[in-house]
This record gives sequence, structure tokens and C-alpha cells, in this order.
Amino acid sequence: MNLRELAFQLSAITLIADAAKEAKDRLRREFAAALEEVGADSAKAALEGEEIAKVSLIQPRNTPEVLNEKAFTEWVKSNYEYEIVESVRESFRKHVMDSVTNVEGKAIYKRTGEVLDFISFNSRDAYIATRFLNGGREVLTEAFRAGTLTPTSVMAEELQMAVGQ
Repeated sequence: MNLRELAFQLSAITLIADAAKEAKDRLRREFAAALEEVGADSAKAALEGEEIAKVSLIQPRNTPEVLNEKAFTEWVKSNYEYEIVESVRESFRKHVMDSVTNVEGKAIYKRTGEVLDFISFNSRDAYIATRFLNGGREVLTEAFRAGTLTPTSVMAEELQMAVGQ
């Protein structure tokens, strides 16, 4: 595939994935309501009479959460003083991180020119983003509606790879 064909396929699959996510979210809400209506916590999915999946409502465990950080810290200080650590306010940490410059891999604090050897710069991997042009989604959607483009035609290779062919 050439670059233009790859870009087209990626755009089409992005549209399918976005629509699938929206449909999945909607179906999950409807499924939860239907389970509640019949008093069940799961249902089996079947294709042509063969069970292919079990879809369940998972009830996560309740987990504790600190509601008053100051009161919690005071309690720990009173009972387990050795568990208290000194820290820097998150807002000031952000200020320092925003105020350093990368000079040959060294973090230089702009205000003083000081080398902060306790800060390093991480590199992040490049990533691919699909941004539709004005009307681009609509053009693809219409092509899917009209049948000139189908999810199968766009995803044929991936579907084959998914089943190991």
C-alpha cells in the first residue's frame, strides 16, 4: 500500500472505531438497564445458535478513599510519625518543570542558570494521529451508507490476521 492508501485506510478505520466506541457505550447502558429489568447479572451471546461470549455486569468492590487529607496526615503523624515524608507542592513542581531548559541533555533553571542534575528530560515516542478535514467524516459516513465502502473492505486484511489466516 502506498502512503495515500494507508492514510485513507487509517481514516476509514478511525471513523469505524469512533462509531464502534459510541455504539459500545450505548449498548452497555442498554444492556445494564435490561439486566436490571430482569434481575440478572449476565447474559450469553450466541451466533447462529452457538454461544460465543458471556457479557456480565461487574460490581467492583468498594474501596476506601481519604476525604480529609489534613486529618488523615495528622492521624498518621500522631500514630506513625516515621511514615511522614517531606514533599514539594505539585504547583511548584510544575513551575520548576516549566522553567527548565534542555541544554545538551542537562536541565538548566532559566531564572538562575543553575544545572539541576536531579531533573532529566524524557523522550517520548512519536505517534500517529488522524484528524479529519472539514466534512471528511461525513464523506466517509456517506460512502459507508451508500455501500461504496464497507467495514469489511476496509478491514479485510486485519480480519484475516485476527483469525490467523
